[in-house]
Amino acid sequence: MAGIEFDRQVFTSAPEAQRTQTPKAMGAVLLVLALGLAGFVGYKVFTQASQEHAIAAANAQVGTLQSQLADSQKRLEELQKHHKAVKPEPAAPVVQAPVVEKKSAPAKPAYRIAAGSALPPQPKPVVYTAPSATPSVANPNTAAIQSEVNANHEAWQATTDRLADVVGVVGQQQSELTETREAVNQLLSQSRRQALPFELLRGSNRMPVGPVTLQLKSVDLKGQRYSVCVYFEDRCIELKDRVLNEVVVFVVSKNGSPLELVATKIVRDQIVGYLEVPSDKQH
Repeated sequence: MAGIEFDRQVFTSAPEAQRTQTPKAMGAVLLVLALGLAGFVGYKVFTQASQEHAIAAANAQVGTLQSQLADSQKRLEELQKHHKAVKPEPAAPVVQAPVVEKKSAPAKPAYRIAAGSALPPQPKPVVYTAPSATPSVANPNTAAIQSEVNANHEAWQATTDRLADVVGVVGQQQSELTETREAVNQLLSQSRRQALPFELLRGSNRMPVGPVTLQLKSVDLKGQRYSVCVYFEDRCIELKDRVLNEVVVFVVSKNGSPLELVATKIVRDQIVGYLEVPSDKQH
C-alpha cells in the first residue's frame, strides 16, 4: 500500500475550516470599522478647525471696524471742538492818521495880502475802511429748516386754494338755494287758490269773475256740454264743448298763473260753477 496516495484534506472536518475563516472575516469587518471611525473623526476635527478659523477671522474684522469707527468718532469730536473754538473775528478798522503839515522855521517878517475868506488848513478826514466780509459759517440745520418752511408754505397755499374752492361751491349752492326758494314760493303762491262762484245765462252780458270776464255761448242740455268765452284785455279765449265737472285749465297771459274753470250744474240756457284763481289775483 505504499503506492496509494490519500488526500488528507478530504478527511479534515468542516468545523475546523469554518473556525479558520471566521477570525479572518471578523478582522476585515473590524478594519473597515476602524477606517470609517478614523475618517469620521478626521472630518469632525477638520470641520471644527475651519469653523474656528472663520470665527477668528470674523472677530478680527469686527475689531478692525470698531477701531476705525472709534478713530472716526474721535476725529469728528475734534473737528466739532475746533469749529466751536475758532470763530471769525471782524477785521479791525484801518484808521489813517491825519497828515500834519510841517511848520517851517520862522522867516523874516514879510507883508502878504491874503483873501478874507481864507480858512486855516484842516486835517484830512479819517477814512474808515469797512471790515472785510467773512464767509458765514454754514449751519447744518439751515437747509432742513428752509425745506420745512417751504413745505409749510406749500401746505398753507394748498389749504388756501381748497378754502377758495369751498367758498366758491358754497356761493354756488347759495345761489341755487335762492333760486329753489323762489321756485317754491311761486309754487306755494300758485297752490294758494280761491274758488270764485258764478252763474252764467246764455244771451246775457259778460260777467266779471276775478281777473277775467265770462260769457256763456251755448248749452247742450242733453249731452251736458257747454261753451264759454273767457275775455282778458278784450281778447276772447273760447272754451268749447266742455262737459259737466270737467276741470278746464287755461292761461290768459304768457307769464300768468293758470286758472281753472269747473261747471258743476248745467240747466237750460244756464250753467253754475266756479273759477279757481291764485289768492293774489282775485281782482
